[in-house]
Formats: sequence, structure tokens, C-alpha cells
Amino acid sequence: MKKGKMFGRQRLHKLTRMLWSIARFFLIFGLSFVILFPLLQILSKAFMPIGQFLDTSVVWIPKSLTLNNVRSAMSFMEYGSGIWNSLVLCIGCAALQIFTCAMTGYGFARFRFRLREPLFLLVLLTIIIPTQIIFLPTYVQYRFFDFFGVSRILGMVTGQDYTVFAKNLIDTRWTFWIPTFFGVGIRSGVFIYLFRQCFRNLPKELEESAKIDGCNAVMTYIKVMLPNAKSTILTVFLFSFVWHWNEYILVRTYLPQNHQPLALKLKLATELMVGNAAVRVNIPAQMGITYAGALMFILPVLAIYIVAQKWFVEGVESSGIKG
Repeated sequence: MKKGKMFGRQRLHKLTRMLWSIARFFLIFGLSFVILFPLLQILSKAFMPIGQFLDTSVVWIPKSLTLNNVRSAMSFMEYGSGIWNSLVLCIGCAALQIFTCAMTGYGFARFRFRLREPLFLLVLLTIIIPTQIIFLPTYVQYRFFDFFGVSRILGMVTGQDYTVFAKNLIDTRWTFWIPTFFGVGIRSGVFIYLFRQCFRNLPKELEESAKIDGCNAVMTYIKVMLPNAKSTILTVFLFSFVWHWNEYILVRTYLPQNHQPLALKLKLATELMVGNAAVRVNIPAQMGITYAGALMFILPVLAIYIVAQKWFVEGVESSGIKG
């Protein structure tokens, strides 16, 4: 009787494991399909000749390949200047966020001060509130930027409106760099949380050893703590780079004319094609150029991720999962 029960439990256990394996396979397959299908479609259409877009015998693999779509997309997007503007903006914002968020996260992780928990709760609230919600008042602030109230003081002294002395920061990268430096940039709350988790997981003996060697809090942070947070630094850099690279609404608002990054130029390229008579009447040409433009847009990010994938995964595991 007992052997029968044990045999039944073993069969039930094997059946449960088999069903879970099947369910996991379909779940992973479905997620992979949702993620990879657009990418595979872009790769298929970007190098497809215009004449094959309406050919019903061509589904995924083109009969021949062409670079005309890529050349046209790069021309419409002004790819050289666009990628340069994107790199300057994204690398600058990522570096500033690492500098600010690492220091803030270290303070929340290692120092005890009044109102520490309520202040950290406010940091978490910045994750919930999208940046796009407050971009209208911030646009006005950057349009008439008053540095520490100097413009208002000059306006009161001279009897003129302070906007005469205010600085217009619209169409400059300072509209992204200033909030990033002060810890309120795009997703800065997430990065502060990641650094806080990373520094909390480091053993306290590191700080005690540094203190014995004569290091103060600043030197301990620079020489001991930061070198042990390399994986998290790389993770934050990649996240910040990608989020700024993909940002469109704020870029369209703050950089409408000058320093246009690739995300904005991709959108403007589609609008330019609509206004171009030679392309407007040719729907397959529009599709080919659009797919090629999308491929050229995501290619730098894919290259960076492929190179840094190992350290990226390590950084997420060390800082984002452990309590």
C-alpha cells in the first residue's frame, strides 16, 4: 500500500514537472516571439528591394539584397550629425547620473540621518511620476532660466521684468544636463535605488578597514566603495544611455532645432518623406526607408549591449535583486 502511494506521488511529481516545463517553454517562446518578431521584420525589410515589397511570394527572406534603403534612410536622417548629437547627449547624461546617483545611493545606504526613510520614499516617488507630466512647467523654467534668483534680483534693482535678464536654455543640452546633475533626470530614482542596494550589500568590514588605514568618508567612498560597484556603474550607464537614446517627447520639446539626436531625426525623416513627392507616391519606398531607418537607429544600442552583456547581467543581479 505504501509503495503504491509512493509510486503515485512520484508519477504526480514527474507529471507536474513535465507540465511546468511545457508551460515555461511556451511562456519563454511567446515572450521571445513578441520581442524578436519586430527585430526580424526590420532586418528582413531593411535590405529588401522596393519591387519585392508587393511580391506575394516574398515573406521573410528577400530574393536579393540592396543597400539603397539604408543609403536613403541615412540621407533623410542626416545620420552622421544625428548619431553624434545622440552620443554627446546620452554619454553626458549617463556620466552625470552615475556621479550624482552613486553618491546619493551611498548616502542612503551607509549614513544614518534624520528623515532618511521619508526622503528615500520621495526618491521612490520620482520613479512613479513620469517626466513627461511636468515637462510643460519645466519648459517655462528653461525658457526663462533664473539662476539662483539672480535675474529676479536684477529685475527688482533695474525696475524691469526679470525675463529680460533670464537665460534661454531651450535648444541647448543644458535642459538635460542640469536636472541630471541634480538627481532629477530621466529615471534617476531607479538609479539611486540600484546604487543603494549595491552599497548595502557590500560588507561593512571594507569601510572599517579603510577607516583604520586613515581614510575619511570621502576617500573611503572613492577608493573602496566605488571600485566594488563597477558592475552597478556599468548597469546604470547602459540603462541611462538607452533611456536617453530612446527619449522622444522631451527631445522634441527641449531640442526642436539645434543638437537634434537620432530619435528626433528618425521622426523628422518620416515627415520629410511625406513631403517628398518622389517618395510620397511610392509606398514600398517609404516602407523600405522606414525599416532601414529603424535598423540604423537601434544598431548602436544593440552593439553596446552585445559587448557589455556579461557585466550588465551581473550588475542587475548584484544590485536589483538582493534585499
